[in-house]
Amino acid sequence: MSRRRPGSYVRDGSDVVERGCTHCDWSAVADSYPELVEQYQQHLRAEHPTAWLRT
Repeated sequence: MSRRRPGSYVRDGSDVVERGCTHCDWSAVADSYPELVEQYQQHLRAEHPTAWLRT
């Protein structure tokens, strides 16, 4: 896999999307973009509450 910017999301040609956190090494893979956004928001609330409040 090629390097990508933290926080970017990648669609690999299938219906799978991936996203990394801009604040830490967390990343997630999901079947849909809405599911991925939900996972990312949950991560921000739990691990980076100040950043989550700014979004």
